[in-house]
Amino acid sequence: MIVGLTGKSCSGKNRAAELLDKDRFSVIDVDKLGHIALDANIDKIRDEFGADVISSDGHVDRKKLGPIVFASPEKLEKLNAITHPWMVEETLSQARGIEDEGRIAVINAAILEKMGFVEYCDEIVLILADLSVRAERARLRDNIDEETFRKRAQAQKDIGASLFSSGKKVITIINNGPDDALSRQIKNYCASIKK
Repeated sequence: MIVGLTGKSCSGKNRAAELLDKDRFSVIDVDKLGHIALDANIDKIRDEFGADVISSDGHVDRKKLGPIVFASPEKLEKLNAITHPWMVEETLSQARGIEDEGRIAVINAAILEKMGFVEYCDEIVLILADLSVRAERARLRDNIDEETFRKRAQAQKDIGASLFSSGKKVITIINNGPDDALSRQIKNYCASIKK
C-alpha cells in the first residue's frame, strides 16, 4: 500500500509523518530527496541560477536559492524541471521496496499532485491548517517575516486543490491546535488501516 501525505508549508505534515506507527509505516520524505536532487544536479542549477547559489563548500545554498524561486513562479518551474524527474524516480523505487517488505509506504510531499504521485497512491492524507496558524509557525520555526511567508504560501496555493477530484480516498486532518490533537488524529488514522 502507498499513502500520499501532503499539506502546505507549516501545516504540520512532517509532524504527522513522525507520528505514524513506525512498525507499519515507512515514510519517504520527498523534501529531503529534493535536497539530494539539488546537489545531484548542481551543474544545471549553477547554469540556471548562477554561481551565487552555490556555497563555498560546493553545495547548493538553499537559503539563497529559496527566495529566488519562491518569488518567481517561472524560476520555480525551472528548478522543478531540473530536480523533479530524479526525485520521482527515486521515490517510486523506494516505495516499491517498502511494499516488497510488507510495509506501508508513505510519500510525504508538499507537491504530491504536481509531481504526479497521486496516481501511484492508494489513498491520500491531507493536513490542513489556517493561514494565520501556518504564518505563526513559520515565524517561530523559520524566523521569516509575514511577507516572505505570504510569498511562499502564494507559490503553494494549489496544494490539495485537485485531490478531491482524483478518484482517490482523501483523509483530511485539521491541525490548528496543539500537538496532542494532531497525535490523536494520526493514531486514529493508523488504527483505521487494517493490518
